Amino acid sequence: MDIGLDIMKPIDEDVTPPPEDIPEDVETVESEIEEEVRPGRRRRRSRRRRTKVQEYGSLASMVAWMSFLIIWLFFFASGYGIFENIAVVLVALLIVFALNAIMWIPLDKGWKARTSAISGVVWLIFLVVWIVFFAADFGIYENIGIGLASLLLIGAVNVITWVPSAGEGGGARISAIGGIGWLTFIVLWLPFANDIALIYPINNYQNVAIILASFLVMLLVVIAPWSPGISIEIDGADGEPGLARRLKGTMGVFVLWLVFIVIWMFFFAGNPVYSFSGNQNVAVILLSFAIFTAIIVGMWLPWSRRRGEGPENWWAIGLAYVWVLVLAIWFWFFADSFDAYQNFAVFLVSLLIIAAISGSGQWKKYRDFESMDWKD
Repeated sequence: MDIGLDIMKPIDEDVTPPPEDIPEDVETVESEIEEEVRPGRRRRRSRRRRTKVQEYGSLASMVAWMSFLIIWLFFFASGYGIFENIAVVLVALLIVFALNAIMWIPLDKGWKARTSAISGVVWLIFLVVWIVFFAADFGIYENIGIGLASLLLIGAVNVITWVPSAGEGGGARISAIGGIGWLTFIVLWLPFANDIALIYPINNYQNVAIILASFLVMLLVVIAPWSPGISIEIDGADGEPGLARRLKGTMGVFVLWLVFIVIWMFFFAGNPVYSFSGNQNVAVILLSFAIFTAIIVGMWLPWSRRRGEGPENWWAIGLAYVWVLVLAIWFWFFADSFDAYQNFAVFLVSLLIIAAISGSGQWKKYRDFESMDWKD
């Protein structure tokens, strides 16, 4: 009877068992929780200390800037113009901003965020110094080129900073740097080409050749990291080469065509020994384009026929090809007897004639389609 009463006796949940009755695993859990809480407390204290250092550092930097401003205005400003003094004050202020960016960007953001912030401030400092102290010695286009080139270089720094150097990111970094490098070259070459011509005489044709050559180099740099991973192959049932080889061949022929234009423009187009006129140079480019398209069509036509694919109207493509050949003949033999406006008028007339012939062929095809008996 006593045993039953003991079993049915309610347990008071509010009663804390004596220390000797607390299991050891509970004590272990409490100690682990305490160990986890302590680092958090230390981090909060460290964060509070860092915030205080940041606040005092920002205040000290502004005091230093104001002190510099007073000293500059009192002892040095009178020896410079108003714009130069404004530039000095702005540069000092931007340096203060850079220091504050270093202090206030959180530690968990890492050095990349600081590098980006500092690079932006450095670009602004360069821009202010250039505009105030050096821009007057250059023309407006040259100054625009310098400003764009400096911005592109800052972009390159950020690409190197943020894009990974391994894996696909490594290829992306190389491609981005190649593209930015080419744009930087272009924005500097175009305004400064005349200055370079004073050292080494370069005519307009050679300028075009240099720009095309730089484009080719950029294209190779951008494509090179990805070429090993490009794998496209659609072979026919007979096992003959399919899409991949033709794609590579098309790109190779395109590059060779650009190389030909570069060589022609640089060595032959403006060379007084050969005495080619501007219209004849246009004719050479048109003829080379016709040869390029003929090679491409010759590469793709058998493949498209074998697969039952391809343009629906080869007639229009052949007509356009003939038009290019006719223009090449015109510019080589007859265009020099007319001025630029008359040659442009001839171009428009030939374009309208080709469009009318092609349109009439399409219309006849459409009318034949409509005249078919569609009744069962």
